[in-house]
Amino acid sequence: MRDDCYPQQLNSVNEYKVIKQKFSDEVLKKHLQGLITVGSFQIDPKTNMVKWICFDFDGELEQEFEKSRTLYMRLVKKGYKPLLEFSGRRGYHVWLFIEATDASIAKKFAHEIASGIEVSEIFPKQEKIAQTGFGGQVKLPLGLHRVSNKKSYLLDRNFKALNTEESLLVLHKIFNNKPDKINITTLKSF
Repeated sequence: MRDDCYPQQLNSVNEYKVIKQKFSDEVLKKHLQGLITVGSFQIDPKTNMVKWICFDFDGELEQEFEKSRTLYMRLVKKGYKPLLEFSGRRGYHVWLFIEATDASIAKKFAHEIASGIEVSEIFPKQEKIAQTGFGGQVKLPLGLHRVSNKKSYLLDRNFKALNTEESLLVLHKIFNNKPDKINITTLKSF
């Protein structure tokens, strides 16, 4: 995740502006309180590395839930530790936090693992960005969606909604454990 700038969602629209300030604990606190809604730019422009993959499912909620659950279970069966999140509006995100990996490898892995599942968007979108570029971004979990005015939340392994406190514990556990390592050569066709 880049920490030299961050995208902030504008009120009542699904658009973001770039805030060219260091991402801080105070920014994260405001996001979690619903005072602002921020995202994360994925690709580090200096190294071309990413530390997360996100699969975005948008559309009719019931159908998007089924597709996101299928991908979530596919990742679990392959030994990964994904997170499933209701995005706060019209869909779901499946997150996979990984050790720093070249964006081109992460993109290839993401598309292969999602093969046969209709995903609205897959991040990383790009294989690389210019030093002055920003690349793709996704709204951080547990934020208020400025269009729907609904907060996103995580789901547990039984697909039950977690409250904010439970979600924070899950995120804390993920970030304090070793991230997943993706291995493109071990994937098999689905």
